[in-house]
Formats: sequence, structure tokens, C-alpha cells
Amino acid sequence: MGNMFSTGTNSNAATTDSNAGTLITTRKWILKAYPQGRFNASRDAELIEETIDLSTIEKDKVVIEVHALSVDAFVRTMLDEQENAAHGTAGIGKGIPALGYGKVIKGNDKFKTGSFVQGLLSASTHVISSSEGLTAKMSLPGVDPRASLGVLGISGIAAYVGMFVSPTKCPQKGDTVVVSAAAGAVGCIASQMAKLCGARVIGVAGGSIKQKYLLETLKLDGVVDYKSQTKSLGEQLDETCPNGIDFFFDNVGGEILDQVLQRINLHSRIVICGAISHYDSGHINNKSLIKGPSNYVRLAEKSSTISGFNMMHYTKFFLGAFRYLLWHYYRGNIVCPEHVEVGIESYGHSIEKLFSGGHCGRLIVQLKD
Repeated sequence: MGNMFSTGTNSNAATTDSNAGTLITTRKWILKAYPQGRFNASRDAELIEETIDLSTIEKDKVVIEVHALSVDAFVRTMLDEQENAAHGTAGIGKGIPALGYGKVIKGNDKFKTGSFVQGLLSASTHVISSSEGLTAKMSLPGVDPRASLGVLGISGIAAYVGMFVSPTKCPQKGDTVVVSAAAGAVGCIASQMAKLCGARVIGVAGGSIKQKYLLETLKLDGVVDYKSQTKSLGEQLDETCPNGIDFFFDNVGGEILDQVLQRINLHSRIVICGAISHYDSGHINNKSLIKGPSNYVRLAEKSSTISGFNMMHYTKFFLGAFRYLLWHYYRGNIVCPEHVEVGIESYGHSIEKLFSGGHCGRLIVQLKD
């Protein structure tokens, strides 16, 4: 699937004032209200304009002109009043966090002016940041710059850790592997990793466009459409996994996890990467509202395991993950489609799109080429 661009504007302004130094006009998304249920950009967030005077920036800070941002599910967990245990909270009136990369327009001792950096920034045209949490952005021959937000970034590393590091045993040749949110950024990469292991891979996704992508482009062995009006999840799993399930890479949680548990084989492995079905409701930060899987006893009956992971607890494996991903990226064995929105204005509604299932692969907001 090629890159899909929506229309938008891209206005990063800088002016010079002899008294104030260089003034940067920046536009950024802030949290206006804690979402009550699903995130609504018009109600819960606001795009504001501010001015940054470069002459007043502390020497240990950098100012970054943002070129691209990824739209990640974990950001939604930071927008609730209850603080997320893993990611923290943004807070009312504060900038909405976003992973991205850009050009340093005012440097410090670590990152020089003109260099490129990546890390946790914010949904803004310009960001003032400390050096902590930033890394130099590499420029590699034949690599799209946006790949650092997808297959060669957090998405690819999460898939690698969940497939090869966290579980007791990675997918084996002949295994039946099910991946939920298989058309998403992490899920599509995890699906391809399982195929490279020689497994039979079934992807769970919603709608005919995603089904076609998974079957025709990624060459998965079957698809379960959770939006189907004619067949239940259980019926589709029975059809696509007639011999049971050996490995489940879960990005969703909820009903699909319960249905998979009913169908696991002896010594199966279930890996919890995320639970996106609980994110946009806000339930992820109020666990009392989450109904746990009723079929968990199947783990004991089948001598199977279920484990979760936070990729930041596996940083020592990041270099190996990057080498693996780069190797397969160059050979075309692992790809990640992009849905690209243009302009900072589109970021708020892009969060909505992420949870409505209106894209394939990595959802990106492009601010500057």
C-alpha cells in the first residue's frame, strides 16, 4: 500500500527582531479537557499558537523544528485524569506528547544546530527539550526518513521483543500464530516476523481493505474480520485455526483474547503487547472497569503461558532488534505501510482515526519534508 496523503497546510514561521533575537511562531496541541470516553479532538484538545524567543532558551536545552510525528496508541493512555502507570499523564493545558523527529535549530553541547534528532517530542511545530530522551537520527542509504517512526523504530522493536525476547519460545515452523490488530504498525511487522519463522499466520483486523492488504500484500494465511456482520470471532477462528492456536501476539485485549484462550494448544504462548480496546475508553487507567478473560483457566489445562512486556525493560536488546529489522528492511522482507496526514492541524483528528481503524500500518503526521 502506498503512502496516502490528506490535504493540509504547513506553516512554520520564524521572524527576526533586533531587540528580541529570533522569534519562532509555533503551533501546538494541548489537552483542554480529560476525555470522557472516546477522545474527541474538538472537545478535548486545542491547537494554540505561541512565540519562542531563541535568545531566552537555556544553554542546556535544544529547540527542534519538527518534521514528522507518529500517532501512537500509548499517547491516548496519557490523556486521562488518572495517571498511567507506564507513561504518566499529560495534564490539562499541557502539550500532547508525540514521538517524532526533526532538525535542531538551536543546539547545545550534545546536539549541534543543524543536526537531526528523534524521541518523545510533542504534537507541535517546534519543541523545546532537554537532551534526555533524545537520540541522534541516523541517515542511512536507501532508508526512508519516516522508517524511524515505524519498522526501524518503536513499532519494529516492540514486535521484535514480543516475538523473540519476551515469550518462553518464539514462533516455530508449522505453528499457528494469531496476531490481533494485524494491520496496525506493530501488528503488521509482528505478522511478517512470524511468517519468516515459517509459521502459519492468521491476522485479526477490521474491514475489507485491511483484509485485502493482509492477504494479498503480506501474504498471511488467513484473516479474521472483527467487524464482520455475518460471522462471530469464534466462528472465524474455528475456520482459520482448525488445529488450534500455538502463539498469540495480542495488541487488543477484550473479546479476542478470550476467544483465543478457548482455542489454544498444549504449550501455547500468549504475549500481551497492548490492549487498545481499553485505551480510548479510558479504562486502561481505571482497571476496575476492565473485565478480565473468563477463559484464563485454559492456560493451566493446556500447560500454556501468558506474559506481557514493556519494551523499555528490554533496552539491551534494542541494537540486536535494529540489526534484524534493518537486514529485513533492505531485503524487502518486512514492510510497514504508511498513512500520512499533512500539517499539524491534522494531529488531533489523527488520534481519532487511530482508534476508528481508518488506516493501515503506521499513522504519521508530516510537518516538513
